[in-house]
Amino acid sequence: MMRVRLVFLLTLVSAAVSTAADAPYIGKWKVNSSKSQLTDMVTIEKLPSGDMRFEESGFTYTFKPDGKEYPMPDGGTTSWKAAGDGKWEVTNRANGKVSATITLTLSGDTLSSMAMIPQADGKDIMQTSTLKRISGGPGIVGKWKGTQTDAGSAWLEVAPNGPDGITLKAPNSMCAAKFDGKPYPMTGSGDGPKTTIAFRKTGSASFETTTFLDGKPFFKDVYVASADGKMLTDTGTPVSTKKQLKAVYDRQ
Repeated sequence: MMRVRLVFLLTLVSAAVSTAADAPYIGKWKVNSSKSQLTDMVTIEKLPSGDMRFEESGFTYTFKPDGKEYPMPDGGTTSWKAAGDGKWEVTNRANGKVSATITLTLSGDTLSSMAMIPQADGKDIMQTSTLKRISGGPGIVGKWKGTQTDAGSAWLEVAPNGPDGITLKAPNSMCAAKFDGKPYPMTGSGDGPKTTIAFRKTGSASFETTTFLDGKPFFKDVYVASADGKMLTDTGTPVSTKKQLKAVYDRQ
């Protein structure tokens, strides 16, 4: 979901009817959390080595909750540290800069997450989610199922990039590409250097993307604009789990 998806291909004729500039998905969009389905499974386990392992939608890395930085598969880093009884502070970085700070709070079998995404204009974006324990324990160790997510004021901007391409922007993320199925680098301040996206047009009102981590397919997205052009739906499928997520955006 730019990190936030499958619609069957329309005919090549319909895909060529309009230029990118005329396509109904062009514009600026704001996420509608009440219409979206953004919850997923999260696993945090302790390995025999003593390291911890985090996994969500196939995004997997190992770490220790010691405040030190550990690599993530997108080329960024993460650091975890205990911040009191049942509380952890997580800081993710990309290109040496903070891309998100996350506070995790455990209460019984409920894990709450509050993430702050810093913005250059000072209007930081806050996102919250609640997860319920499915198995495991004690503490934060276990398998967790998301029950509620509020994406806050997250937005998406789609702009033309020449006659057959687009520029896709989200908070701290950007990718300028052509509809040729080739991977293009993500160049936003919060994008890991190992992340690329390939774009393909699937109709006059839709396109699909494949996100790669270090050259390996990670996530597939299908973006479809509504007939009246007022809504954009991004249906995403992690390559590893095949569990679909959905982000719905309203035109701004």
